[in-house]
This record gives sequence, structure tokens and C-alpha cells, in this order.
Amino acid sequence: MTKQTPKKTSNSKPIIIFPYRGYENNERCQWYFWWTVDRCKEIDPKPIVMLPRDTVIRNDAASFIKDERTKTLEVVQTWSTDTCQTWLAGWGHVLDNYPDAERIVQIPGDLDYVNEDVEFYNNLSGFIKTTNTDIAIGDFGTGDKYSAKSLVDTYGSYSLLANWFPEISQSIRSLPLHRSRSEFLNIKTSVLRELIIRNRNFAYEQTLNFLIKCWNYDESKWRYNISTYPLGVLSDNKSFRDYRTCIDQIERIERMLSLLWREIKEPKKKSGLSDKMFEQQYTIFSNEYDKLYTKSKGIMETARTTIRALLGV
Repeated sequence: MTKQTPKKTSNSKPIIIFPYRGYENNERCQWYFWWTVDRCKEIDPKPIVMLPRDTVIRNDAASFIKDERTKTLEVVQTWSTDTCQTWLAGWGHVLDNYPDAERIVQIPGDLDYVNEDVEFYNNLSGFIKTTNTDIAIGDFGTGDKYSAKSLVDTYGSYSLLANWFPEISQSIRSLPLHRSRSEFLNIKTSVLRELIIRNRNFAYEQTLNFLIKCWNYDESKWRYNISTYPLGVLSDNKSFRDYRTCIDQIERIERMLSLLWREIKEPKKKSGLSDKMFEQQYTIFSNEYDKLYTKSKGIMETARTTIRALLGV
């Protein structure tokens, strides 16, 4: 009898972020979650699911916990302030417990607004299996330019990034990447380890933070091979209730960008540099920051006014 060669499996660890609000009364979200689980099992027989503890305490994960299929998953419960911090907990779990994993694939598990077109689902399956780049970011369009995602990007992340980091903003568009805050991330563990150990961590806007830290400021180019993977179209409903969500996210983006700019651009005292010269450099740095901060405040004011009008608040 001829011995069959076992099928080679990918050495990637998929992480699925369980819906923060659960899927108790949302059949579409429940279907998407388990469909994602099945796709992730194509590269790992036991995908990791990050489950927020407060979701469990509110009983918003009751049906998930009782589901027999949960036994086929590695469920990690974690305390997190928001979804982005849940990402960080998941990455740390893989780095601590799976030292041989070559890649981490992060997928949001709460999408209930995918268009009826099957293109998105087919593309997501391919994205999960991607292994030929340092960082692959799942990119997508939106069905409505007035949706929350579009409003935050158009009047928040695009404008603010162009203000604080214009070179990076141009390079992101030339990748091309339309969603710099994408929750779909497929990354080498070696690169991820460098990004989260050697740099400041944030509990929000992780993908945008990574892009800023991946830029080589001396040579004006990316430090790593970054690619985008078109997924298709997502659409979320426009509602006046999105106003607070949009403003919260834009304010977080501005806070992170201004802090990173100060951290990256602050002059460093070099050997042989006189105190007077260093003081002059610091004055230039402070003046430049004040100019950018003034512009940033204007962008924020415009964003609030425009989003409020578009949402009819």
C-alpha cells in the first residue's frame, strides 16, 4: 500500500475577534462569524477566538458558549477597553504560546453589513491564506459615502494623517490602500514582534499606528514589504446615532497622530552638539508642532460640523 504524503498546512495562526455585542439577535452576524471560522480552519484546525469578558458577563455570548462548535476553537477570554485592545491581547497570546507560528491573521468577527455579493467572502478566503508579504492589509470599499466608516476616514483619518505625516499619507494612497484603519490584518510574527515590542503600543487604531511605525523616516520609504488585498464592499447604515461613534474615533486618531509626531520628530541630543544648538533645534520642533496642532484643530472643527450636517443631527 502506497503511503500518502500528509497535506501540508499553513503555519499561520488565525485570530477571530468575537463580536463585542454578541450575535444573540443577529442571524446574519452569527452566520458570518461561523463562516469565518470555517475559512480559518482551512489554515489552522483550531482557530483562536478572542472573547471580551464583559461580553460574557452581559450574557451576550450565551449562545456562543453553549454551541458545540465552540469546542473546536481556542477561546481566549480577555479584559479590554475596546476592540483594538482585544487585538493586542490576541497578538500577545500567539507570540507567547506559539513561538513557531510564522504569521498571524486577524479577522473581525462582527460583520453583519457585507453586501449580498459573494465576492467579499471569496476574497476573504484568499486573504486568510496570503503568505507572500510582510504585511497584508485587507482593503475594502463602502456602499455609502455617508456611512460611519466613510465619514471617519474622509473627514478624520485622511485629513489628519495628511496634516501630521504627509509623506506617509501619499505613500499609503499609492499602495493603494483606502482603509488605513482596516481590521483585516495578515502579518509575519517576526514583523509584529518588532512593532509591538520596540515601539509604543496603543489600545486603539492599531493598523494606522503600525503604518506610521513601518515608515523609514531617514530614507522616505517603507521598512517592510506592505501589500493590500482587495476584499470587496462593506456597507453600514447611515444613522444620526453614528455621530458620537464618528467623533470618538476621530478624536482618538488625532490624539495618537499628534503624540506619535512628537515622539518621532522630537530632537535627540547628539554627542558634540552644544546646548545652544540643541535649544535652537527644540525651538524649531516646538514651533512646527504648534503650527500642525493649530491646523489639526481646524480639521477637527470641520469634521464635527460636516459629519453633524451629513447625519442630520
